[in-house]
Amino acid sequence: MTRAKRGITARGGRKRGKYTWSVMGRPGMQMETWVLFVAFGCMCVGQALADPLYFVPVPAVWESGAQVRFCASLLKVDKNDKHKMTVTLLSPELNTTLLQKESNQDFHTCSTFLAPLVIKDTVQHFQVEVIGKKMYSRETRKVLIRANKPVTFIQTDKPIFLPGQTVYFRVVTMDTKLRPACRKYDIIELQDPHGNRIGQWLNLTAEGKIVQRSFALNFEAKEGSYQLSVTSGEDTIYHSFKVEKYVLPKFDVKITSKDEVSIAQEEISIKACAEYTYKQPVPGIVKIDVCRPINRYMFGFSLNEDDVPSVTAPCHKESKTADATGCAVFTIPMSTFKEIDQKILLDTLEVVVDMEEEGTGITFTQHKRVTISFVVGTLSFFDTPNIYEKDSTLQGKVKAVAYNEQPLVNKALYLFEGERWSSRHLQNLTTDNNGVATFSLDTSAYSGEIHLHISITPELEYPKYREEHYENGEIRVAFAQQSTLDTKTVSSLEVKKNSEPFPCDTEQDIFINYSVVKEMEAEMDIMYLSSHR
Repeated sequence: MTRAKRGITARGGRKRGKYTWSVMGRPGMQMETWVLFVAFGCMCVGQALADPLYFVPVPAVWESGAQVRFCASLLKVDKNDKHKMTVTLLSPELNTTLLQKESNQDFHTCSTFLAPLVIKDTVQHFQVEVIGKKMYSRETRKVLIRANKPVTFIQTDKPIFLPGQTVYFRVVTMDTKLRPACRKYDIIELQDPHGNRIGQWLNLTAEGKIVQRSFALNFEAKEGSYQLSVTSGEDTIYHSFKVEKYVLPKFDVKITSKDEVSIAQEEISIKACAEYTYKQPVPGIVKIDVCRPINRYMFGFSLNEDDVPSVTAPCHKESKTADATGCAVFTIPMSTFKEIDQKILLDTLEVVVDMEEEGTGITFTQHKRVTISFVVGTLSFFDTPNIYEKDSTLQGKVKAVAYNEQPLVNKALYLFEGERWSSRHLQNLTTDNNGVATFSLDTSAYSGEIHLHISITPELEYPKYREEHYENGEIRVAFAQQSTLDTKTVSSLEVKKNSEPFPCDTEQDIFINYSVVKEMEAEMDIMYLSSHR
């Protein structure tokens, strides 16, 4: 088995990787195939006792009428034997030849064609046929052609209106590439909260532009939710807005904190900022009230306040003067919320912030709920293969981090094998300064899938409810079997994801991990088809 990383370079504009399925074959009288499904498609490899082989990647999903690009490769060709490759798109109505090439040499070529126009999603067949003097091979795969269904949007100039105001709205239709599309709107209708039609517009055509209309509300318009609807053929799109008497706030308060905190951490940080509608900071006093509520639903029934008179929810209250940016930062000890029996408390923190404007006494209140987690750390496998060969040494790594992603140094870990309820202890490990530990496993005693677990306790147990615990890591490593006519290989190829978009006019490395079963370790040629939007 060969495992390797290989970098390839992509040049050009912003690209987004897209898995494709491929057709690959070794022509000959005896042939066996295997199929590997990855992401949005699959790869089909055909093998035979003799060369050559061919490889044709093509996207598994096409857009109606859009350009489709595929590449074809014919390798290890006998110079004394001319081979003919034909690529055909098969449909009940018409068979279209997309590529036809004869050669007695290796070749790699790419071709572009327009996907058929369809009015609904359609499945057709993509066929690759290779003919030589001593061989014949044909592979067929399904492709999905998606109909180009335009999408219509409705948008009002604001979500809430006062009685007597004018409602301005726009309607636009866009194709799948977000370009304005021409569409006829049979009827645009406006209904009040009781479903009465109070406005309509008939037979409007967008003609690739935005349709804009308006409606003046009566000063005695009913308060509630109003609905705009646009009907085009069989499609109807809806958009709602509200009519109510309201007063715009002078300023707003924003609470910044983690949505989840660990029960093990010593303190939590909460930042509260107040800002006027014109984006200037608000001077004044910031008050914070953080409480862990009482669980009033216990033992299968709800408890009234009179039933728990002696218990008060643990809270932390504090006030500060807002700084020059209109903000105040509060550091709250977590011990405050663990002083009483946690069984009668909910696993949430209710945060209430009051901002009192200096000089006016106007107060604005904001709320936030923070979840309490009992996970104090996480264990995981990494740099561990997904497959292994008989009698090989399986090597891998595990990592232990605390709730704050800090590594657990010199931590004892325990490696197990098997299902959780019948696991077997394998090794004791100790993490280094990076929270990482390595392991090696002799696979001579195994002949199937290996299910590995890593735990921080000598016994592999399920975490108890509402108790501090570390999340165990696990991984399943498949057994590499030599392929036969009745079995499939577990060779694999993985394109590593890139966390950021590729910038234009730059060169980028794309890394590929591959494992090839029952092959000598050597370099491998990787052919790829990149698509972009």
